[in-house]
Amino acid sequence: MSGENVTTVAESSLWVSVAVPATYNAAGFLALTWTKIGEITNMGSVTGRAYNNSTHAPVDTAQQIQKKASYTLGESEFMMGWDEEDEGQIIVDNASRTYDILSFKLIKQDGALRYFTAQVSTFVENNGAVDDIVQGSLTLLRQKDTIRVAAI
Repeated sequence: MSGENVTTVAESSLWVSVAVPATYNAAGFLALTWTKIGEITNMGSVTGRAYNNSTHAPVDTAQQIQKKASYTLGESEFMMGWDEEDEGQIIVDNASRTYDILSFKLIKQDGALRYFTAQVSTFVENNGAVDDIVQGSLTLLRQKDTIRVAAI
C-alpha cells in the first residue's frame, strides 16, 4: 500500500556530542554521551551528496560531455526557538567559534537514527517583527557520510 513507509517530522529530535566516535559506525556513535538541542522548529537534510560536474569539450564533435566529479556532503540547516539556557544550544554556540568537529544524532519519528559528524559553520540569533519568536539558525558542515540506522 502506498504511503505506509513514510513519516512526518513530528516528534523528531536533534542531539549533539562534543566527542567523535572511536569507530565510524552505529556502535561508535552509540557509545557517545548526547545532549538534546531544544526548540528545533525545522530539521535540515543530513544525508546525501552534491556532486560537481566536469565538462569535456572536444572541438571536433561540438558536444560538451559532462561527468560526475568531486562532491560535497552539503550543508545541513536547522531553525529553532532561541533559548540561551538550552544545553544543546550552548554546545553548538560554543562550537560555532571553533574548528572542532562534533557528533550529531537525528532521531526520526519512527525511531530511525541518522548519525554524522560536522563542524558548526553558523549559529546566529534571528530577530524579526513584533509578533515573531526569536529564532536561532544553525548550519552544519557534515564531515563524513551519514550512518543510517533503521527503526526497530
